[in-house]
Amino acid sequence: MIIRIKNEEEFAKSRIVAGYSQRKLGKKTGISGAYLSQIERGERNPSPTVAKKIADALDKEFDDLFFIESDYKSERKEGGVSHG
Repeated sequence: MIIRIKNEEEFAKSRIVAGYSQRKLGKKTGISGAYLSQIERGERNPSPTVAKKIADALDKEFDDLFFIESDYKSERKEGGVSHG
């Protein structure tokens, strides 16, 4: 499963309203400002732990900022292919 940001603009707005720069929010959550910037732009996907830390720091629910997308390729089992 992959955690994705729901809306880049709303995420940035929530961060700004909470009084954080990307750098300060990164510091509070234990990640770099550059990594947070990539998450905010939808270029990187946070781990569950990082997503929770971000939501908590912004006083938001996880579901306000992120959603979970199934990654069917990695969830499929290798068996079941017929050879013949």
